[in-house]
Amino acid sequence: MKNLLIKLFFLLIPVLVNALTFKVATYNVENLFDTQFSGNEYVEYIPNGRYGWNKYIYTKKIDNISKVICDLKAEIIALEEIESKQALLDLRDALKRKGLFYRYFAIADRKNSTVKVALLSKFRIKKTKEIKVSYGRKYRNILEVWLDIDHKPLVVFVNHWKSKSAGESERIKYAKALKRRILSLPKNIPFIILGDFNSNYNENVTFLKNKKLNNTNGKTGINDILKTTVKGRMVTINDVKKDCLLLYNLWLELPLSERYSYIYHGEKDSIDNIILSCGLFDAKGIEYIKNSFNVFKPNYLFKNAQIFRWQRAGGYGKFSGKGYSDHLPVFAYFSTKNTHIKFKKIKEITYPKISIDNLYSQSTLNKPVTISKIAVIYKDRSGVVIKKLQQRAIYIYKHNKIFKKGYFYNIIVNKIENYKGNLEIISIKDATRLEKIKDIKSYYLHYKKGMDLSNKKYINEVLYKLTGIYKKGYLYYNGNKKIRVYSKIKNFYIQNYKKITIRYARIVSYKNEPEVVLYYSYMIKR
Repeated sequence: MKNLLIKLFFLLIPVLVNALTFKVATYNVENLFDTQFSGNEYVEYIPNGRYGWNKYIYTKKIDNISKVICDLKAEIIALEEIESKQALLDLRDALKRKGLFYRYFAIADRKNSTVKVALLSKFRIKKTKEIKVSYGRKYRNILEVWLDIDHKPLVVFVNHWKSKSAGESERIKYAKALKRRILSLPKNIPFIILGDFNSNYNENVTFLKNKKLNNTNGKTGINDILKTTVKGRMVTINDVKKDCLLLYNLWLELPLSERYSYIYHGEKDSIDNIILSCGLFDAKGIEYIKNSFNVFKPNYLFKNAQIFRWQRAGGYGKFSGKGYSDHLPVFAYFSTKNTHIKFKKIKEITYPKISIDNLYSQSTLNKPVTISKIAVIYKDRSGVVIKKLQQRAIYIYKHNKIFKKGYFYNIIVNKIENYKGNLEIISIKDATRLEKIKDIKSYYLHYKKGMDLSNKKYINEVLYKLTGIYKKGYLYYNGNKKIRVYSKIKNFYIQNYKKITIRYARIVSYKNEPEVVLYYSYMIKR
């Protein structure tokens, strides 16, 4: 009996030691499938199929993901895109071999969905429940887990809402199912809602311009149904303390430039969320440690300024065994009582604001600078042109995946360079998309009689509707004035002495001489 008590004591030590302060995280691991054929797999993950999903590659995927989780060191971690209980247990075993043991686990596998949500915990799981969103196979169940932490209850809801291949009405179904369950909980019980919502913390703003997504007249699941907004603004901690029907989204604790865990076509998104109830702010049980929320982003999770996702050869071929996930983990700290640990609020790093004209007066930048509300007015295969009214235009080399033509942006510039007479921005630290440009043509260079396009001040401008006579590589306009025309259009040919119109093209410097560059056939009328 004595030996049994000693063994039980040592089994409880990890829980007791970690009970006061603990970390909760969520991580979409990007398609962790097992190697058993079930018939529900995505075609790429059919075992021993043409994309090379086999035991060796599966082991590599497990090893890569387990490295991230081991470095993250969370006591509780929610996982998204787990195919099966077997995949979850294999991951758990890999973590144990690396010295991180999660004694308790749960998975929402009562429904035959392709991928599922799960949870690993060092704390005892008292009970679990699956919240059914809809009977359709495409709707994944939400996992509800009741935890016992130092004899205090904590409820965790693990989510993976429908992707943005569908409109917001699909995600509202998840929000409504979750809301119904939340309203049935005991009053003021502390709960955490987390996972991949496929919704930004401010989805009610970011989806408005997208007609495909906004099929709900501006109403969103994460903001309007779960109530993370009130009176048109984001809910604060003080709001939650006054009204337990409101919920607090932890993304608000980070600077704007740091609010992302996912990058899609250059756009930084905050679709992995941790959302808290009033019961985590009432000083009666488990408490959230303020300002402890952050994104886990060690250098190895990035490659070429992008998240180093799970790789396939050429992006479409066989799996290479390299990479991790297309998401970054996010995490926060909690405590079972008031502790001495305090997290300082992360301050927004600010950089001096300058104009584009100011950039032309500098040869290099000693530190990053901010350019506010610039218009992206041109885009080609290599980059974009940005401009402010009454100022010069400038070209941003590469980074074209970050920008969408026809929108305003705030950007932080890292580096500029003079390339063959063209001043270019060659490194961007951050870019935040703003509203759509109402009249983009007002930013173009409209030719006026007497204008001399050989003036260097027009380099990088977007020329609009210039008509003249083409002769031996030059466009002659306004009598004897001329400008060189260079084309990157395949099979480009214009007959000499033919009247043409440059509809829309960029002016660049070549051998210290301005020229018009044509990338696409629609840029010219012959």
